[in-house]
Amino acid sequence: MIQHSTYDGPLWIDTERSYYPALEQLLIDKDHLIVLSYGQPPYTVTFGIPHQTGTGDWRICENRRDAQGNLKDRPGDDNTVSFALIAFDRLRQANIASRVVIMAHPTTHDPNKDVTSPYCQEIFRQPSNLLFECHACSKHRQLDLELSAGQNHLAQTVQFGTKLARQLHYRYKLGVQDGADKKEAIIFEADGTTKAGILQLPALKTTSLIEAERHGMPALHLEVKPLFRQILGELNTISPAGHALGRAIAETVLTGKNDKLLGLMP
Repeated sequence: MIQHSTYDGPLWIDTERSYYPALEQLLIDKDHLIVLSYGQPPYTVTFGIPHQTGTGDWRICENRRDAQGNLKDRPGDDNTVSFALIAFDRLRQANIASRVVIMAHPTTHDPNKDVTSPYCQEIFRQPSNLLFECHACSKHRQLDLELSAGQNHLAQTVQFGTKLARQLHYRYKLGVQDGADKKEAIIFEADGTTKAGILQLPALKTTSLIEAERHGMPALHLEVKPLFRQILGELNTISPAGHALGRAIAETVLTGKNDKLLGLMP
């Protein structure tokens, strides 16, 4: 049974390091859809976090069954909401209408692969100029960050990725999908140079990105390594790299919100 909550309380305890207790409890819960919003639709950006779990909670969809009736779980995206909330907070401070849709630890379904899921229904319930989905990857991934749009042809992925790399001061290896339907990517190296490469997970079959195009909505899919989501030895806190990433995403939206190249025009 999916629970639904709208959260409008404080985000942090004193500093942007630890979540406010009431919010933290929601974020580590199971089968809980959580929505935070600022302003009125159409939102400039909707952040989607379909696989949120608490730090160290490694599996989700543990009660999901495949077509043959076999249990089919999958890895969770632990504490992925952290950098999304940093970005959301920065945007609302700048008076930019935005919201965050979080599916905390789904047990029976994979939210962004099912258009009938409560997560997808909420994502597309109100108009937004951009869907920005946040996901986790392992520390073994070759690239620190992978930005793609899957099969969404409305997203200007290279333009957004170029601005994001600049906002991050080229501190991390960022791979940016070089056009919808492709695995090919432009790799922004940590020294500021670029080269051609391949994304490990370009989200080509991700249903929510495809559905977003049907709603006239550009959509981006960001995969991030643990350094953006975790502080060693601490649970459910925001890492320094996560702070930097969240701020960089917000600044990319702010500098591009009137830029047709970013697909952010109403």
